[in-house]
Amino acid sequence: MMEAIMTQTIKLIALDCDGTLINDERKITPRTKEALMKAQQQGIRLALVSGRPRTGFWYESAELELAKHHGILAAYNGGLIIDAETQEVMHEQPIDKEAVKQFFRDIEPFNLVHVIDNGSQLFSNNIDNEYVVRESTAHQMELIHHDRLMDALDFSPAKIILIDQPERLDAVEEDIFRLCEGRLAPARTAPFFIEITLNGVNKSTALDHICEAAGIHKSECMSFGDNMNDIEMVKDAGIGVAMGNARVEVKAVADIVTASNNVDGIADVVEQYI
Repeated sequence: MMEAIMTQTIKLIALDCDGTLINDERKITPRTKEALMKAQQQGIRLALVSGRPRTGFWYESAELELAKHHGILAAYNGGLIIDAETQEVMHEQPIDKEAVKQFFRDIEPFNLVHVIDNGSQLFSNNIDNEYVVRESTAHQMELIHHDRLMDALDFSPAKIILIDQPERLDAVEEDIFRLCEGRLAPARTAPFFIEITLNGVNKSTALDHICEAAGIHKSECMSFGDNMNDIEMVKDAGIGVAMGNARVEVKAVADIVTASNNVDGIADVVEQYI
Protein backbone atom coordinates (compact mmCIF):
# COMPACT_ATOMS: atom_id res chain seq x y z
CA MET A 1 0.00 0.00 0.00
CA MET A 2 2.71 2.47 1.04
CA GLU A 3 4.82 1.73 -2.05
CA ALA A 4 1.90 2.34 -4.41
CA ILE A 5 0.90 5.56 -2.69
CA MET A 6 4.40 6.96 -2.70
CA THR A 7 4.59 6.89 -6.49
CA GLN A 8 2.40 10.00 -6.43
CA THR A 9 4.03 13.38 -6.96
CA ILE A 10 3.59 15.57 -3.90
CA LYS A 11 4.11 19.33 -4.12
CA LEU A 12 2.51 20.44 -0.84
CA ILE A 13 2.20 18.98 2.67
CA ALA A 14 -0.77 20.22 4.71
CA LEU A 15 -0.41 19.82 8.47
CA ASP A 16 -2.83 20.17 11.31
CA CYS A 17 -1.02 21.51 14.38
CA ASP A 18 -2.43 20.33 17.71
CA GLY A 19 -2.26 16.57 18.09
CA THR A 20 -0.48 16.27 14.74
CA LEU A 21 2.52 18.51 14.08
CA ILE A 22 3.26 19.19 17.75
CA ASN A 23 3.56 16.54 20.43
CA ASP A 24 1.82 16.55 23.79
CA GLU A 25 4.55 18.83 25.14
CA ARG A 26 3.55 21.32 22.40
CA LYS A 27 6.84 20.95 20.54
CA ILE A 28 7.88 19.78 17.08
CA THR A 29 10.20 16.83 17.64
CA PRO A 30 13.70 17.10 16.13
CA ARG A 31 13.16 14.21 13.71
CA THR A 32 9.85 15.59 12.46
CA LYS A 33 11.40 19.03 12.00
CA GLU A 34 14.32 17.55 10.05
CA ALA A 35 12.00 15.60 7.74
CA LEU A 36 9.87 18.66 6.99
CA MET A 37 12.87 20.92 6.46
CA LYS A 38 14.27 18.43 3.94
CA ALA A 39 10.92 18.39 2.16
CA GLN A 40 11.00 22.19 1.86
CA GLN A 41 14.58 22.09 0.60
CA GLN A 42 13.37 19.83 -2.18
CA GLY A 43 10.73 22.40 -3.17
CA ILE A 44 7.73 20.91 -1.37
CA ARG A 45 5.68 23.66 0.27
CA LEU A 46 4.21 23.37 3.75
CA ALA A 47 0.79 24.61 4.81
CA LEU A 48 -0.28 24.71 8.45
CA VAL A 49 -4.06 24.22 8.46
CA SER A 50 -5.59 24.68 11.90
CA GLY A 51 -8.56 25.96 13.84
CA ARG A 52 -6.18 28.39 15.52
CA PRO A 53 -6.45 32.16 15.01
CA ARG A 54 -4.03 34.14 12.87
CA THR A 55 -1.73 34.78 15.83
CA GLY A 56 -1.57 31.11 16.79
CA PHE A 57 1.19 29.91 14.45
CA TRP A 58 4.19 31.87 15.73
CA TYR A 59 6.09 28.89 17.17
CA GLU A 60 5.50 26.38 14.36
CA SER A 61 6.02 28.97 11.62
CA ALA A 62 9.36 30.08 13.07
CA GLU A 63 10.54 26.55 13.85
CA LEU A 64 9.92 25.40 10.26
CA GLU A 65 11.12 28.68 8.70
CA LEU A 66 7.93 29.01 6.69
CA ALA A 67 8.61 32.64 5.75
CA LYS A 68 11.87 31.58 4.12
CA HIS A 69 10.27 28.68 2.25
CA HIS A 70 7.06 30.41 1.12
CA GLY A 71 4.84 28.43 3.46
CA ILE A 72 1.13 28.99 3.97
CA LEU A 73 -0.96 29.49 7.13
CA ALA A 74 -4.64 28.56 7.10
CA ALA A 75 -6.28 29.79 10.31
CA TYR A 76 -9.83 29.26 11.62
CA ASN A 77 -10.10 25.90 9.79
CA GLY A 78 -9.63 27.77 6.51
CA GLY A 79 -11.61 30.93 7.26
CA LEU A 80 -8.39 32.95 6.77
CA ILE A 81 -5.44 31.91 4.59
CA ILE A 82 -2.15 33.82 4.68
CA ASP A 83 1.12 33.70 2.78
CA ALA A 84 3.70 33.14 5.54
CA GLU A 85 6.40 35.00 3.59
CA THR A 86 4.52 38.16 2.63
CA GLN A 87 1.73 38.04 5.26
CA GLU A 88 -0.66 38.68 2.37
CA VAL A 89 -4.23 37.48 2.92
CA MET A 90 -4.85 34.91 0.19
CA HIS A 91 -8.44 34.09 1.13
CA GLU A 92 -10.91 35.15 3.80
CA GLN A 93 -14.43 33.98 4.71
CA PRO A 94 -15.72 35.52 7.96
CA ILE A 95 -19.16 34.97 9.44
CA ASP A 96 -21.40 38.01 9.02
CA LYS A 97 -21.73 39.75 12.36
CA GLU A 98 -25.53 39.79 12.20
CA ALA A 99 -25.54 36.00 11.74
CA VAL A 100 -23.22 35.69 14.76
CA LYS A 101 -25.51 37.87 16.86
CA GLN A 102 -28.50 35.74 15.92
CA PHE A 103 -26.61 32.55 16.73
CA PHE A 104 -25.71 33.90 20.17
CA ARG A 105 -29.40 34.65 20.75
CA ASP A 106 -30.29 31.11 19.70
CA ILE A 107 -27.82 29.46 22.08
CA GLU A 108 -28.53 31.72 25.05
CA PRO A 109 -30.68 29.06 26.81
CA PHE A 110 -27.71 26.65 26.86
CA ASN A 111 -25.64 29.05 29.00
CA LEU A 112 -22.34 28.16 27.30
CA VAL A 113 -19.05 30.00 27.41
CA HIS A 114 -18.43 31.50 23.99
CA VAL A 115 -15.42 33.13 22.39
CA ILE A 116 -14.66 35.17 19.27
CA ASP A 117 -11.60 37.15 18.21
CA ASN A 118 -10.67 39.94 15.82
CA GLY A 119 -7.11 38.76 15.22
CA SER A 120 -5.53 40.56 18.17
CA GLN A 121 -8.20 40.56 20.90
CA LEU A 122 -10.18 37.65 22.33
CA PHE A 123 -13.73 38.38 23.51
CA SER A 124 -15.63 36.10 25.88
CA ASN A 125 -18.58 36.09 28.26
CA ASN A 126 -16.38 34.33 30.84
CA ILE A 127 -12.73 35.39 30.98
CA ASP A 128 -12.10 33.32 34.12
CA ASN A 129 -12.79 30.03 32.35
CA GLU A 130 -9.57 27.96 32.27
CA TYR A 131 -9.92 27.14 28.57
CA VAL A 132 -10.57 30.78 27.65
CA VAL A 133 -7.47 31.84 29.58
CA ARG A 134 -5.47 29.08 27.88
CA GLU A 135 -6.69 30.20 24.45
CA SER A 136 -5.75 33.82 25.14
CA THR A 137 -2.31 32.91 26.48
CA ALA A 138 -1.45 30.37 23.78
CA HIS A 139 -2.31 32.76 20.97
CA GLN A 140 -1.02 35.95 22.59
CA MET A 141 -4.29 37.86 22.42
CA GLU A 142 -5.66 40.44 24.83
CA LEU A 143 -8.66 39.03 26.71
CA ILE A 144 -11.78 41.21 26.90
CA HIS A 145 -14.97 40.45 28.83
CA HIS A 146 -18.54 41.10 27.65
CA ASP A 147 -21.53 39.46 29.35
CA ARG A 148 -23.48 39.60 26.09
CA LEU A 149 -21.22 39.45 23.06
CA MET A 150 -24.23 39.88 20.80
CA ASP A 151 -24.63 43.43 22.11
CA ALA A 152 -20.94 44.34 21.79
CA LEU A 153 -20.09 42.71 18.47
CA ASP A 154 -18.94 45.25 15.86
CA PHE A 155 -16.96 43.01 13.48
CA SER A 156 -17.44 39.80 11.52
CA PRO A 157 -15.39 37.01 13.14
CA ALA A 158 -13.95 34.06 11.24
CA LYS A 159 -14.85 31.57 13.98
CA ILE A 160 -16.97 31.08 17.08
CA ILE A 161 -15.77 28.80 19.89
CA LEU A 162 -18.20 27.27 22.38
CA ILE A 163 -16.59 26.00 25.57
CA ASP A 164 -17.76 23.90 28.48
CA GLN A 165 -16.96 20.74 30.39
CA PRO A 166 -17.06 17.69 28.09
CA GLU A 167 -20.18 16.20 29.66
CA ARG A 168 -22.06 19.51 29.19
CA LEU A 169 -21.07 19.73 25.54
CA ASP A 170 -22.01 16.08 25.04
CA ALA A 171 -25.49 16.92 26.26
CA VAL A 172 -26.05 19.90 23.94
CA GLU A 173 -23.90 19.01 20.91
CA GLU A 174 -26.80 17.64 18.84
CA ASP A 175 -28.91 20.75 19.53
CA ILE A 176 -26.00 23.07 18.64
CA PHE A 177 -25.32 21.23 15.40
CA ARG A 178 -29.01 21.42 14.50
CA LEU A 179 -29.05 25.19 15.10
CA CYS A 180 -26.07 25.55 12.75
CA GLU A 181 -27.61 23.52 9.94
CA GLY A 182 -27.58 25.26 6.57
CA ARG A 183 -25.78 28.41 7.71
CA LEU A 184 -22.80 27.50 9.90
CA ALA A 185 -20.27 24.65 10.02
CA PRO A 186 -19.71 23.19 13.52
CA ALA A 187 -16.97 20.73 14.52
CA ARG A 188 -16.20 19.13 17.89
CA THR A 189 -12.45 19.72 17.88
CA ALA A 190 -11.74 18.81 21.51
CA PRO A 191 -13.75 17.36 24.40
CA PHE A 192 -14.28 20.91 25.70
CA PHE A 193 -14.54 22.79 22.35
CA ILE A 194 -17.05 23.18 19.56
CA GLU A 195 -15.63 25.36 16.78
CA ILE A 196 -17.99 27.02 14.31
CA THR A 197 -17.14 28.63 10.97
CA LEU A 198 -19.16 29.82 8.01
CA ASN A 199 -21.03 27.04 6.23
CA GLY A 200 -18.73 25.59 3.55
CA VAL A 201 -15.53 26.56 5.37
CA ASN A 202 -13.45 23.54 6.34
CA LYS A 203 -9.91 22.28 5.91
CA SER A 204 -10.66 20.64 2.57
CA THR A 205 -12.00 23.86 1.04
CA ALA A 206 -8.98 25.59 2.57
CA LEU A 207 -6.82 23.15 0.62
CA ASP A 208 -8.77 24.04 -2.53
CA HIS A 209 -7.91 27.73 -2.11
CA ILE A 210 -4.28 26.96 -1.26
CA CYS A 211 -3.91 24.76 -4.33
CA GLU A 212 -5.50 27.34 -6.60
CA ALA A 213 -3.10 30.02 -5.35
CA ALA A 214 -0.11 27.70 -5.63
CA GLY A 215 -1.05 26.44 -9.09
CA ILE A 216 -1.16 22.80 -8.07
CA HIS A 217 -3.80 20.07 -7.93
CA LYS A 218 -5.29 18.63 -4.76
CA SER A 219 -4.03 15.22 -5.81
CA GLU A 220 -0.50 16.61 -5.40
CA CYS A 221 -1.09 17.29 -1.69
CA MET A 222 -0.31 15.15 1.33
CA SER A 223 -2.30 15.96 4.47
CA PHE A 224 -1.90 14.97 8.12
CA GLY A 225 -4.56 15.22 10.84
CA ASP A 226 -6.00 13.71 13.99
CA ASN A 227 -9.34 15.30 14.88
CA MET A 228 -12.87 15.73 13.57
CA ASN A 229 -12.11 19.02 11.77
CA ASP A 230 -9.34 17.20 9.84
CA ILE A 231 -11.62 14.59 8.27
CA GLU A 232 -12.36 16.44 5.02
CA MET A 233 -8.72 17.41 4.46
CA VAL A 234 -7.43 13.88 5.11
CA LYS A 235 -10.13 12.36 2.91
CA ASP A 236 -9.73 14.74 -0.05
CA ALA A 237 -5.94 15.17 -0.34
CA GLY A 238 -3.96 13.04 -2.79
CA ILE A 239 -2.47 11.22 0.19
CA GLY A 240 -4.35 11.54 3.47
CA VAL A 241 -2.56 10.51 6.65
CA ALA A 242 -4.16 9.94 10.04
CA MET A 243 -1.98 10.10 13.12
CA GLY A 244 -1.84 7.08 15.42
CA ASN A 245 -3.60 9.18 18.07
CA ALA A 246 -6.32 10.25 15.62
CA ARG A 247 -10.04 9.76 16.12
CA VAL A 248 -11.34 6.55 14.57
CA GLU A 249 -13.40 8.64 12.15
CA VAL A 250 -10.20 10.22 10.76
CA LYS A 251 -8.44 6.87 10.47
CA ALA A 252 -11.43 5.50 8.55
CA VAL A 253 -10.96 7.97 5.66
CA ALA A 254 -7.15 8.00 5.59
CA ASP A 255 -4.90 6.37 3.00
CA ILE A 256 -2.24 5.83 5.67
CA VAL A 257 -2.41 5.53 9.45
CA THR A 258 0.96 6.46 10.90
CA ALA A 259 2.41 6.58 14.42
CA SER A 260 1.26 9.17 16.96
CA ASN A 261 2.30 12.80 17.28
CA ASN A 262 4.55 11.82 20.19
CA VAL A 263 6.64 9.30 18.23
CA ASP A 264 7.31 11.05 14.91
CA GLY A 265 4.30 9.85 12.94
CA ILE A 266 4.81 12.63 10.39
CA ALA A 267 8.49 11.84 9.94
CA ASP A 268 7.72 8.13 9.40
CA VAL A 269 5.74 9.01 6.27
CA VAL A 270 7.68 12.01 4.99
CA GLU A 271 11.03 10.22 5.24
CA GLN A 272 9.73 7.39 3.10
CA TYR A 273 8.44 9.86 0.54
CA ILE A 274 11.51 12.10 0.23
